[in-house]
Amino acid sequence: MLPRPAEAADVPELIRLRAVALDSLGVDPGPADAAWRQVARTWFLERVGERPDVHCLVVGGAPGEPLLATGMAWVTHHLPGPRWTDGRRGYLDGIVTDAPARGRGHGRRIVDALVARLDGIGIHYVQLHASPDGEPVYRAAGFAAGRYPHMDLFTTPKPPAPPAPVD
Repeated sequence: MLPRPAEAADVPELIRLRAVALDSLGVDPGPADAAWRQVARTWFLERVGERPDVHCLVVGGAPGEPLLATGMAWVTHHLPGPRWTDGRRGYLDGIVTDAPARGRGHGRRIVDALVARLDGIGIHYVQLHASPDGEPVYRAAGFAAGRYPHMDLFTTPKPPAPPAPVD
């Protein structure tokens, strides 16, 4: 089964697969009515379709059937340099295969199609963050550990300001 571009009708399944990905990373996605799912609905609706900076692919999802896998490619912008003169890079994100569909090559086909899409628009530097389950797929597709260490910083949001007193 070949990947196809995601459509607005796929959004409920994209959210379900996001929950599958979170669960596989050890993050409890919460109940079906968790607040993040409504935010995700809007988020996906703004990003599926014909945007030049993001491309979302899916496998499966014939009418009435669940999606089997999904993944996205982003165009990101960085400082130019001698090797990547326009500063554009590709970033693969949200690549997940539903548990019953794993081991059939869906993830690899999505990775290959997203890399080909980026290559076709002149982006030849592609990055991603790999989960332990995904790492063998990415290595088989030609990805290698980055030259520089990956680092994260999580800050604590400030509590909202109290409402101004009403006179």
